[in-house]
Amino acid sequence: MQIKIKKNNIKIRITGGYLRSQYVYTQRSINMRPTISIRREMLFNWLDSYIYESSCLDCFSGSGILSIESISRHAKFVTALEIQKKNILSIRSNMNRLLINNVKIVHTNTLKWLNSTNNNSFDIIFIDPPFYLNIINKIITLIYKNNFTKKDSLIYVEFYGSVEDLKIPKSWKLYKIKMNKKKKYILYKCLS
Repeated sequence: MQIKIKKNNIKIRITGGYLRSQYVYTQRSINMRPTISIRREMLFNWLDSYIYESSCLDCFSGSGILSIESISRHAKFVTALEIQKKNILSIRSNMNRLLINNVKIVHTNTLKWLNSTNNNSFDIIFIDPPFYLNIINKIITLIYKNNFTKKDSLIYVEFYGSVEDLKIPKSWKLYKIKMNKKKKYILYKCLS
């Protein structure tokens, strides 16, 4: 199914890689706020020497922009978790249009998936849940407890609130951080 490009759709520019300057189209939603381009550029500059041939987990795919941006920058494979059917249809439509075939979209509740999936470890994990859910610490706990990381995995966390409120495992060390008035953009590195 192709997403129809309408006035009320959001048009998101891919900031780097072989798909640079192409667009991802998604439906407007009050519960979804895709990471803005300046922050995605910052994030992928942080990930520059790690993204090539990496396996990635996008915990709350939403528009799919982090998954698609990862592939554009030569990640090997992305597992994209998303609960909203309309978002899944948009992601599939964009992937078909951009000729991307190395993203596995899983229609699921992220908490349930992290609790029930066999131990798959990833090189890079994106944690950017809808802020109103207030589940960031649950997600971090499940990722750590169920061994979704390995030595040198990178975990990106985007959230509102205080850094001190995050319950980070001792084996995750702060690697990079950017803060504005309310929002935090943090990259952790798994040491073991």
